[in-house]
Amino acid sequence: MNWVIFTVLAAFFQNLRTSLQKKLNKNLSLVASAYVRFAFALPFAFLLFFIFHNLDVIPEVLDQANFIFYTFLGSILQVTFTITLLYLFRFSNFVVGTSLSKTEVIQIAIFEYILLKDKLNLFGIIGIIVATIGVIVITIKDVKLFLKNFFSKVTLIGLGAGLLLGLSVVYFRAAALSLENFSSNFDKALTTVFFALIIQTTAVTAYLLIFEKSEFKKFYNNKFEICLTGLAGFLATLSWFFAFTLIQASFVRAVGQIEIFFSYISSKYLFKEKITFIEIMGILIFITGATLLLLTK
Repeated sequence: MNWVIFTVLAAFFQNLRTSLQKKLNKNLSLVASAYVRFAFALPFAFLLFFIFHNLDVIPEVLDQANFIFYTFLGSILQVTFTITLLYLFRFSNFVVGTSLSKTEVIQIAIFEYILLKDKLNLFGIIGIIVATIGVIVITIKDVKLFLKNFFSKVTLIGLGAGLLLGLSVVYFRAAALSLENFSSNFDKALTTVFFALIIQTTAVTAYLLIFEKSEFKKFYNNKFEICLTGLAGFLATLSWFFAFTLIQASFVRAVGQIEIFFSYISSKYLFKEKITFIEIMGILIFITGATLLLLTK
């Protein structure tokens, strides 16, 4: 059950990264804040990669066409997902879209079956669906608003965001598993993280240079929070990718929704936000789904 341990670690570090980014959003633009998760995680990936490997391994990795193809697709899809999610925030009813983006776990299960031929048994499928419903219930907050805006533009954007994230996860898993010159799952995960961050940092750096060049001056003024966010982001991504090499990504991402518990703690004690009854109900539904999921393994 090592995958469960690393999934919980991934969720913990992701919540830490998100909490830190929430503070950074006050000082940086949304894209610049998102940029931190890629660019400032890269130095940590670079350091760890070259602790475990020497320069000779890079030509070997680059020679594996499937790995490069899958990593590039996963990286671009994840960046596109981030931009899509940021676009959602322009709408007054963005909560509807962000709630439906949580369908990524169900979409991952479908894509894994289509692209990687990974199958789930009946209890696994039910567990994923129930856990996803629980997460959606937690993020809805306002049922009337959700139902009122269900047949709207934000619904399609939210589902599209889930689609982009789901595909990126499946391609990242495919990339890691395609590395034939590594026998260690950790090496596969670390290598995938390293090359993905290079691609993502390059892409978002180009965007900022063209559209938001002034944001670079703000990074120094928030250097401590930014470095901490980068470290948390790197540890989260590495933990996710390592778990992906151990079991199907749909299981990992479904159990990884335990992040909502860490988010609950952050909301209550760090941001002093009140927790509603419907959020508690959502947590209970999620626990039921996650328990069903774990029992299948």
